[in-house]
Amino acid sequence: VRWSHSEPGLRREGYTVQVSVNDYLDIYCPHYNTSQRGTLERAVAEQYILYMVSYRGYRTCDPKLGFKRWECNRPHAPNAPIKFSEKFQRFS
Repeated sequence: VRWSHSEPGLRREGYTVQVSVNDYLDIYCPHYNTSQRGTLERAVAEQYILYMVSYRGYRTCDPKLGFKRWECNRPHAPNAPIKFSEKFQRFS
């Protein structure tokens, strides 16, 4: 998934990705080349955080009921976008 407002599928509400146990999901953070740095300041560059929350945290949209898994906060990273990989596995 290329995580960006320019992705048509991510613009609509209710977007879902279906995964199975032992699947991997690669997430590429928004990335802007260095020539855009002057015109696209950090204040307007897309930045995202993914939290792992309990079911209650999910239902109430409260990140304080979980912890930060990853953060897309380097939109001008040198060379390429930052990539995170998540593996979905049973948790007990």
